[in-house]
Amino acid sequence: MKQYWKKNRGILAVALLLGTCASVFTAGVSLLLQAVVDAAVTKQPGLFGQLLLFTVAYVLFLCALNFLSAVTAKYLAARMVRQYRQDIFSGIMKRQPIHYHAENTSSYVSALTNDIKLVEENYISALLLTFELAIMFAATLGILIFLSPAVMAILAAALLLMLLLPAGIGRMLEKRQDLVSKQMSLFTGKLKDLFSGYAVLKSYSRIEDAVARFADDNERETKMRFKAARLFALNEGLSNTLSVLSTVAVIFAAAYFVLKGRITMGTLLALVQLSSTFMAPVVLLMQNIPKIQSMKPVIARLNTYAESEIGIRRAEGIPSFASAVALDHVTFSYDGHMPLLSDVSLRLEKGKKYAIMGRSGCGKSTLIKLLLGHLDNYGGRIWYDGQELRTLDPDKIAALSSVIHQDIYLFCESIRDNILLHEDFSAQELQNALKKSGAASFIAEKEGGLDCMAGENGAALSGGQKQRIALARAFIRRAPLLILDEGTSALDRKTAYDIESRLLHDEEITLLTVTHHPNPALLPQYDEVYDLEDGRLKKRPAGKMPQA
Repeated sequence: MKQYWKKNRGILAVALLLGTCASVFTAGVSLLLQAVVDAAVTKQPGLFGQLLLFTVAYVLFLCALNFLSAVTAKYLAARMVRQYRQDIFSGIMKRQPIHYHAENTSSYVSALTNDIKLVEENYISALLLTFELAIMFAATLGILIFLSPAVMAILAAALLLMLLLPAGIGRMLEKRQDLVSKQMSLFTGKLKDLFSGYAVLKSYSRIEDAVARFADDNERETKMRFKAARLFALNEGLSNTLSVLSTVAVIFAAAYFVLKGRITMGTLLALVQLSSTFMAPVVLLMQNIPKIQSMKPVIARLNTYAESEIGIRRAEGIPSFASAVALDHVTFSYDGHMPLLSDVSLRLEKGKKYAIMGRSGCGKSTLIKLLLGHLDNYGGRIWYDGQELRTLDPDKIAALSSVIHQDIYLFCESIRDNILLHEDFSAQELQNALKKSGAASFIAEKEGGLDCMAGENGAALSGGQKQRIALARAFIRRAPLLILDEGTSALDRKTAYDIESRLLHDEEITLLTVTHHPNPALLPQYDEVYDLEDGRLKKRPAGKMPQA
């Protein structure tokens, strides 16, 4: 978190200055009260009137100062949270796919919502408040020593007791907050699963079971939160009790000194006011410091997202596809023991058309991920125009290809935004992509046309419409390599045939079709056809058709 304090050091300096002034002037109220009471007791109406006017001005100034201090602190906290959250999101999204999918997306959602809220409330805001409280404590301490060292000694004894009693609570809270954060992440994940699986639960009449399971998860999450809240309550209860006892002790001691004629009534009132001002910061400090300490594991986990280099390759080579992309004796295993792909060699020449066939789970999608640079722990070599993939900038590799998957994801945005992905393309480029994908006809029938909302993951569209939008999304980018990973499976046979046939005759693109159910009528039009079996790629002899 240090870098975020440094990034905002100007605002931080203003916040600390305003906080310091507000704390000192708050402590100074006791001296003002002392003067007012003494003026009344000694019957000095002139001085009393002057003090009244001064007090009104003082209070108005203090209100303005407190407002500015609070607003500046909240503005600083909001800026830091925004920056931290942006870095966390950026760090997550820049992970290589294999590392990104190593964690459940609910963990990421929980980090950016639940955990970041905890950081704002229990760390950033708590630290700023702790600084103000420390200044107020120091100012009050100085005035107390000036007015009555004896009363100060009583408060010092009470303070020592307050610091000793709840000593172990901070460490207990640290462990408890870590458990709460993890439980919240699990709860978010299960909640996401239940909402995403609504159709399945409804189809199999399992709604009541889902409600019952949610009740169990809800109870566990609530109990975990309550255990942490119970520790906070214990800490606050001890602090408040000792604060009350110390105030009572100060009142009796100050009253005794008044009886003995050692202090005035104004001083007594000032001491009572100061004892409250002295103990209140201590109570709040005792409540805030454990909160701050408890956030260490949460911040450490968030930092692994924001600052980690997991899966990020720093290669800066510029990839090109003017000649060929090739896999050269590539072997790959997810677990490091059992290879999914073994000694695979494949050369994709610019402008040619290729098909790879194989049953589900044989490694077709893994082969695509290797070609796109999503996996880098492979054996062998992958070349882009003679440059090894590991030496190339992974972000620039992505620009050379477009992939159309069987499972299409659409954002909860307009059809236009789902195609353009907020990039700039001309109206003509958009119309060409819509026509080529076959999406133009159904979009024209939609209310709002291109501005029609797709809904959550395309809920407002049919499977075939979603796939046409995905095709338009790929076509508009005119990437030199187009990969169809069961990319027309949701379309009717005639539409799928027309689109695939059009692609086979497009001389500008290199086409790689990966499927377990090829169209026999189109297969002869591919330059090369391969079978992927048992992790090995075998070229199919010309003219040999797949079995039905």
